Amino acid sequence: MPETITLTIEKFAPPGNGLGFYRGKAVFVPLTLPGDEVKVGVEKEKKSYIIGRLERVVRPGEKRREPSCSHYRECGGCDLLHLAYVDQVDLKRRMLNELLEHAGVTVNGPVTFRAAPGEGIGSRHRALFHYDRKLRFFGFRPRRRHQVVAIDSCRVLAPGLKTLLDGLNRRTNLPPATTGVYGLASSTGEFAAALVRGRKITSLDMIGETIFEDYGFGRIELTAAGFAQNNPGITGRLAADLVDSLPGPGKLAELYGGSGTFTLALAACDHQITVYESDRRAVARARRNLAAAGRKQQVRLLCARVEEVSFAAPFAAIVADPPRGGLPAPVRRKIIASPASHFLYVSCNPATLARDLAELQSGPEGFSRCSLAAYDMYPGTTHLEV
Repeated sequence: MPETITLTIEKFAPPGNGLGFYRGKAVFVPLTLPGDEVKVGVEKEKKSYIIGRLERVVRPGEKRREPSCSHYRECGGCDLLHLAYVDQVDLKRRMLNELLEHAGVTVNGPVTFRAAPGEGIGSRHRALFHYDRKLRFFGFRPRRRHQVVAIDSCRVLAPGLKTLLDGLNRRTNLPPATTGVYGLASSTGEFAAALVRGRKITSLDMIGETIFEDYGFGRIELTAAGFAQNNPGITGRLAADLVDSLPGPGKLAELYGGSGTFTLALAACDHQITVYESDRRAVARARRNLAAAGRKQQVRLLCARVEEVSFAAPFAAIVADPPRGGLPAPVRRKIIASPASHFLYVSCNPATLARDLAELQSGPEGFSRCSLAAYDMYPGTTHLEV
């Protein structure tokens, strides 16, 4: 196999990479689109497919446009800036439908799609800034490489993260073994940071670790060192849709509750909620957030792994927001066997969502109807919240 090959991209493949063929093998190439004739570097070759790296566009496809970021080819932060935003939305819609169809998932009605306001400019409120210890600057990692790309401007970073990044690159007193900084910004411009030193995450002097955000259901404390949603505007819309989808008054179970982002919204409907979360620090933060909002009495917070709990209690609905790996098989089976009539699933990975929905719909005890809404939480990328 030569180090560089030439091919024409024929279609998109989930989650949104270009797909072409070379000597009978499928070739997946990020940053390309159908109709592009491209020169591709071979990064990985398997028996039936090749992972490629775009070297040069020989002849652009009809919908290719000039990216709006000078760092696009080197930086690994965005995947779709070579498409107009309306085409990005169309692509994500088609990739989601393809995954659902392939998994055999039946959706009752069309998939609602919530696009990002302003085409996502300034929408990214959470980031990991990598540190180049030799050249002493912070930036982003390229795709599948270990170098750090210096960023002098970024269209998707929230103002608070831009301020944080500028400040980090002016610092001269970073602790030894620093490898990066987690940054988190609020919609009002506040920012927080957590220092990464190898596998340890610690505080960074003179910069707070937490911010406060309001998704429309009360103020909530979030930490840069833990999980937080990336896009406040989209998160608020998603939380409101969750509330609108709840069945009538009754008991709810929430799985993977985190710091209480969705718990606060669910509690606004005066339901009695039992929340399961395995991170003790997140549970403590959720307790503070609920107490500050006056919702502590109606929520029972349990520090427990979801895989180890039973859903035999008479819950009217179960709500889950799992990591990218989706719901483990034992959890899927327990949800199907539970008395709950409704299951509300927030997913950051359409591929594992499709897998899980296929099982949740199967058999006589499975859920009979399914409606979906998609949210462009990360404009400019192939990621999609559903």
